[in-house]
Amino acid sequence: MENAVYIGLSKQMAMRRELDIIANNIANMNTTAFKSETVLFEEYLVDTAVGEKASFVQDYGVLRNVGEGALRETGNTLDVALRGNGYMVVQTPGGDRYTRVGQLHVDDAGNLVTGDNHPILDSGGSPIFLDPQGGRPVIATDGSVSNGFGPLGRIDLVTFANEQALKPVGTGLYAAGDQVPEPAEGTEVLQGWLESSNVQGLQEMTRMMDVLRSYQSLQRLLDANNELQTRAVERLARFG
Repeated sequence: MENAVYIGLSKQMAMRRELDIIANNIANMNTTAFKSETVLFEEYLVDTAVGEKASFVQDYGVLRNVGEGALRETGNTLDVALRGNGYMVVQTPGGDRYTRVGQLHVDDAGNLVTGDNHPILDSGGSPIFLDPQGGRPVIATDGSVSNGFGPLGRIDLVTFANEQALKPVGTGLYAAGDQVPEPAEGTEVLQGWLESSNVQGLQEMTRMMDVLRSYQSLQRLLDANNELQTRAVERLARFG
């Protein structure tokens, strides 16, 4: 009977993890370039005292949906969206990071930066300087940046052999770990556009309700099992 309780609790813990992921997806429905996630589960077998196998469940990872979100036109000069599987290279105090969030601006030093003021790097690994005297910058589909003074650099666009291995580090940035970035052939930069989140709101709400119902149903079973155990102890005490 205790095995049944442990198995039920392992399932509840897995469902709590799934609810956390779903809630995070819903919270980021309107976050630029956010990628939805799904929990991965596996069966975990344990030998019992009577020589049988007890089947537990555990979450062993998270699968990120790396598909593109819908593109929306903003008309803002320094908004950019990436069409394709590329990432922009960002210079941070912790080393190079990678992002698809294209809400850019110019910092006090005149560099093209992210919302957190981290410089966007060009193909040579240097920040892109936008001289305000040069007028409105133009960003071509290959990432080349220019203004009235001429070419200013080209946004470095890279991709990775395994996008699932990229580690989110906050504010739309990813760390590559041991992976070496490769040129993102075919990725286009669209000036005046942003990539929306790829979260499907209705689908996530439906998933949340399904998991909640399963969680509550399992809780009722555990409560019933606990009540049976309590009654059994009370009866044994009377017989004793």
